Amino acid sequence: MIRLISRRFYSSHPQSKLRNIGVIAHVDAGKTTVTERFLYLAGAIQNPGHVDKGTTVTDFLDIERERGSWKGGGASNQRSFSGITVQSAAVNLDWNGHRINLIDTPGHVDFRGLSSGAHLHHHFFKVEVERCVRVLDGIVVVIDGSAGVQPQTLTVWDQSSKFKLPAHFFINKLDKKEANFERSVDSIEQKLGVKAVKTVVPLDDGVLDVLKGRHLKMDGEWSHVATGTREYDALLEAKSDLCYSISDHSQNFMTMFLDENEGDPEKMSVEKIKEVLRELTISSKIATVSCGSAIRNLHCVQPILNSVVDFFPSPDLRNHEFQQVFHDDLSGLVFKITHDKRRGQLSYIRIYTGRLQNNSNVFNTSQMTSEGPLKVFTPYADELKSVDHVDQGNIAVVSGLENTVTGDTVMGSAASADRAFETLKSLDHSVDLLQTKTSHEGRSVVFSGIESPDAVFFCCIEPPSNRQQQQFNRALEELTQEDPSMKIRFDRDTGQTIVETQGELHLEAIKDRLKRNYKLDVFIGKLQVAYREMLTEELTHEARVEDGLSEKKRPEFVQLTLRLEPTKTHVPFKKIELDLPQTAKPTRLDWQKAINEGCSNALQNGPLASYPVHAVRVVITECIVSGGKINPALLSACAQKCVTEALAKGEMVLTEPVMSIQIDVRSDEPTQPILNELTRRRAQFEHSDAHSSTEYRRISATLPLSETENLSKTVRTLTSGFGDISVQFSGYQHVPDHEKNSILQRRMGGF
Repeated sequence: MIRLISRRFYSSHPQSKLRNIGVIAHVDAGKTTVTERFLYLAGAIQNPGHVDKGTTVTDFLDIERERGSWKGGGASNQRSFSGITVQSAAVNLDWNGHRINLIDTPGHVDFRGLSSGAHLHHHFFKVEVERCVRVLDGIVVVIDGSAGVQPQTLTVWDQSSKFKLPAHFFINKLDKKEANFERSVDSIEQKLGVKAVKTVVPLDDGVLDVLKGRHLKMDGEWSHVATGTREYDALLEAKSDLCYSISDHSQNFMTMFLDENEGDPEKMSVEKIKEVLRELTISSKIATVSCGSAIRNLHCVQPILNSVVDFFPSPDLRNHEFQQVFHDDLSGLVFKITHDKRRGQLSYIRIYTGRLQNNSNVFNTSQMTSEGPLKVFTPYADELKSVDHVDQGNIAVVSGLENTVTGDTVMGSAASADRAFETLKSLDHSVDLLQTKTSHEGRSVVFSGIESPDAVFFCCIEPPSNRQQQQFNRALEELTQEDPSMKIRFDRDTGQTIVETQGELHLEAIKDRLKRNYKLDVFIGKLQVAYREMLTEELTHEARVEDGLSEKKRPEFVQLTLRLEPTKTHVPFKKIELDLPQTAKPTRLDWQKAINEGCSNALQNGPLASYPVHAVRVVITECIVSGGKINPALLSACAQKCVTEALAKGEMVLTEPVMSIQIDVRSDEPTQPILNELTRRRAQFEHSDAHSSTEYRRISATLPLSETENLSKTVRTLTSGFGDISVQFSGYQHVPDHEKNSILQRRMGGF
């Protein structure tokens, strides 16, 4: 086990000394190892953890420790990790007088079964990555030196770019025989479109730290480079390259280097170089690059920590616009939720402004409700330390937010939310990632940016026995609060509970947590593609429900008229809208909630094949009730009946999830076999073109999710192992008639 060293864990740091970072990488690039090296060098742990022994701090779910096993390295006798990080953990450490809050991002993205090869990658754990990336101020990207930029890195980089995050790249595994530093740097520039500036370069059996003027051998420690040595010549050459790279992006620096110092790297002060590197990194014009082998020599990750401290922005630099809106009032974003046996629901909050006080109440602006009192903690993987307060710029973990879900915004009070609304409205420009919100409950401001992707697979899930049904229901409810990309619904036709997920690994993680945390060894059916049903025409329907069991002389009744309209956006139904006559009485909130529930239930099973109905708007045009005191269950039943009957008489179509795929193949490889294979799988081609490096050719297409089984394996075979494939969810399309008939026949046969 890892023993924690006693240290100034929760000492207060000014905002300028804070750094909120994440480490991202393709599966097996060595992200978890790098993270452990950080913690060891910073004195946070006594022994550097190993994925193979299950002792890593950030892989804090047992499933991750079990999956992290050694696998053989073939002829080169190299060893690599097959550890998969499933859920993010927050860790903090101190380095050079700075507090670094490290949010551990998921390192693996699944697609239809891991056996088909890790090269097939996908957006399916996007929600877990995105909720982490959203609260970062900078990212460290770990790249396998033998593979360069791989598809998953590309996807996470796209998410990071959305939030304009500064970056540092670490080329790892340079001890592998196939590793190539220059080719990896080239892949960063070609595939990610960012200018890579080398601050650490390989030299013989080791690396050279250009800024610190020191050398590290793979089996040694850092040593100063003396003048007049071969290492010193290499250092000058690397420093010269560094100065020329910076000059490409800074006119002032170019003048200083070429004119004032005659292009002599020896005359350039390291402090000036660092100052300009910081400016360029924060503005995302460049990204610094270091290298080494984290598993062979833990000291090679030191320059990463130095770059984080020297070149990454502090929270106040990144969030000064938030300060304009909220001033000193508390504002924060809930980016993660877990459940703890002792403390109940735990919410991870990035505090953007103000201070979160222990035992205080907060106002949830997303749901317009107050919650509390809260217990406030500071996170260290699965260890939590109770604290009096957490200041702006930091990460807090709180218990006491029972109704809050991932992506909600919290503030100090309804009054401060109203003030922020006024301020944001008065600004002459919009503020990225902030939105105003108005409702009958008041005015507020919410943070945007965490979007939950649509689940594209589903299967039935059952408790081990009927006795455990209640515990089973509670467990599923808690898991859906924690993980917004997991959906639960009830299939009326089969009487089964259905879980909708992002893929096989996602489902495996859900099953494992039910077993470990809730002692439920659930039965799970075959994973299937999540088709959707859609309405193609607007229609209006009226339904009436009476309370037949009532003993009153005049039984209660509800009569609803609903208008159903197809929408352009393919999203699930969220809530009803009102379009009542001006003379109608206002519909009470608890009535609206009951009607909402009835509509949601009806839309979970469409009339074609019991698939959920999406892309529909439900509007109440008339609501007649027998009296003021009506049973909400009647309203819900009437709404469910009305929507079900309306859909049964409406024109419906079946739609299927469609994936956007990109296949990179070497220019000298024939592409026709791949094009033939994709055509056979009902692909629609977008374009095929050569990269600017001309080393690779890219094939872009869209194809139905149902046609992607074993696609990775096939592409690897057709390209002799050199093809890279990246897949992400694109949307939905109508299912052709012949496909639709076979799907309906399969549905008639049950699961």
